[in-house]
Amino acid sequence: MTLEQFAYLAQIVGVIVVIVSLVYVARQLQQNTEMARIAAGSQQVQADFDLTDSMIANRELAEVWVKGESEFDLLDEVNKRRLIFFERRAIVWWHHNFQLNQKGLLSASEWKAYLGIIHAVRSRQAVQISWQMFREGFDKPFRDFMDEQLKM
Repeated sequence: MTLEQFAYLAQIVGVIVVIVSLVYVARQLQQNTEMARIAAGSQQVQADFDLTDSMIANRELAEVWVKGESEFDLLDEVNKRRLIFFERRAIVWWHHNFQLNQKGLLSASEWKAYLGIIHAVRSRQAVQISWQMFREGFDKPFRDFMDEQLKM
């Protein structure tokens, strides 16, 4: 075998090694993306539990939340603020979900469920007030998204 033939063979082997390496990297990226989706799903479950746990564990907060649906103006100032900050927690959670959705880390069914939650509570006065109080603290894409979602 001549030196030139040996060089061609080395180039062919080099190309094969590069292709195998690219396939390996692509597979690793797929696995990392899947792990990120699993982690995001776990975080979402924990965030959901954390948000609803305070309502389940604290009857007084649950009563304030229920009254906030139709009697927000009748709540005292302390309970109005409590409710506004409770709703802010939900908005922060929605922001996180929005970002995960933008990165492709939420399934379509998960995203649809979060949209359903937003639509279910968007008429709540405390949600509207909380959004108006805190909206400037969020990035523009999320502000635009929420402004659209909270339209009545």
